[in-house]
Amino acid sequence: MTEHQNGLLNEESEPNMANSQNTQTTMLATADGVVLIRFEKNLLQIGFFGAHERRGPVSSSRRIEQWVNREGKKIRVSAEFRSSKTLGLPSTADRDKYMAFMKLAMDQKKRIGVVQNPIRFSGYSLLNTLSQCDSGENYEALNQWGMRMADTTITSEQIIYSSSSKRYMNKTVHVFRSFTRLGTSALDNTARTDMFEVELEDWLLENLNESFVVPEDFKAYQKLVRPTAKGIFVYLYVWFYASKGREVEKDYAELCNLLNVRRYEHLSKIKETMGLSLADLVNIGYLESWDIRPMSSKDGYKLVLAPGRAMQEVLLMTERRLGAGAGAGRGLKAGEGERKIAAPPIEPDTKQPALLMERLQMQVQYEEWCFREAESWIEQNFSAREHEARLKRISSQLRKNEAMATLMDRMTPKQRKAELGRHLRKEVAKEMGLPDLEEWGRGQSQSQLF
Repeated sequence: MTEHQNGLLNEESEPNMANSQNTQTTMLATADGVVLIRFEKNLLQIGFFGAHERRGPVSSSRRIEQWVNREGKKIRVSAEFRSSKTLGLPSTADRDKYMAFMKLAMDQKKRIGVVQNPIRFSGYSLLNTLSQCDSGENYEALNQWGMRMADTTITSEQIIYSSSSKRYMNKTVHVFRSFTRLGTSALDNTARTDMFEVELEDWLLENLNESFVVPEDFKAYQKLVRPTAKGIFVYLYVWFYASKGREVEKDYAELCNLLNVRRYEHLSKIKETMGLSLADLVNIGYLESWDIRPMSSKDGYKLVLAPGRAMQEVLLMTERRLGAGAGAGRGLKAGEGERKIAAPPIEPDTKQPALLMERLQMQVQYEEWCFREAESWIEQNFSAREHEARLKRISSQLRKNEAMATLMDRMTPKQRKAELGRHLRKEVAKEMGLPDLEEWGRGQSQSQLF
């Protein structure tokens, strides 16, 4: 299967996290519980993990082609994935385990300063990170995942970038050089412990230690259920950083190719399938809104996505980190000469991070102002009975979405009440007809003159 990608990733402004302050840490924990894991750029941007589910016939090969601009020339690059028919190609479930594995690997980097082979971990620790029970079935799924990661090859034609050699590779590589299951037990075969050992290929090890990575919010990712929602989630940081926190548009057909999911021709069917995944991303705060519209330049549809509050906070978080690194005199390897896929860093436009951070801060301040105005209006105009009735109606509406219903069931009563209150304030703010961001920003600028 050949898949043509034209400008889907569009990450001209995405930062390289390599030289930010405290580069030895590759997992970031924040005060509000967000946990950022660094995802190696090549694996993300070549679509190594498909968003398909492991049902029906097993696919053992897949090819992706992209047209990119390098040094003023338009060239075609490609990646071909091959695996055995028994194991198949990596899917959403494999990405889940890989992200949990990277959390454990980055814990190693925090302790000793580098990621190094071999990486040993217990099956229990990885399953615990995935919030899965330590059943025999789950242990076997771990074993199958590791075998699949070691078995799958990537044939790169100028698409995989090596941060150590500063070149794109023309070669066939693996992700895991080896994967070993090590079991121990008592003489009577009780008290069994399953350990695993992974050796990463040199190119991947080097890129991780050079921080050739993209930050991903692992906790938010774990809230998602649909494979397509998870597949889109991992690209949102790249897209919204490139857009400076503004709305983005993505070609629906090209996105389906990248995710390895079926493409539909009719708008109603697109909304019925991918639309549900986009709604899930709204529910966890990573999208504020979404729409599917006809393309003006060619046949087909495009996705129009606006960043949600949680996405804006992650962008701000990483910008503060990059700014701190620059202030410490480390500089940034932020710009990348060709941005369809991960590319070698070049000297950045130092104004860009500051402008992005300024806009994101204004967006957050504006939303906080809207929420305060709505909260004040609710207190003055809603009786206790009316307030409770609105919350119940919102709860009923949200629970029509299966993923949101599951998420709410996992919340404590206090968390659930806070979430419903947030949705109520958002509703009321729209009903009040408050000024939009640009108008509010102009008002703020005028007030500072006096």
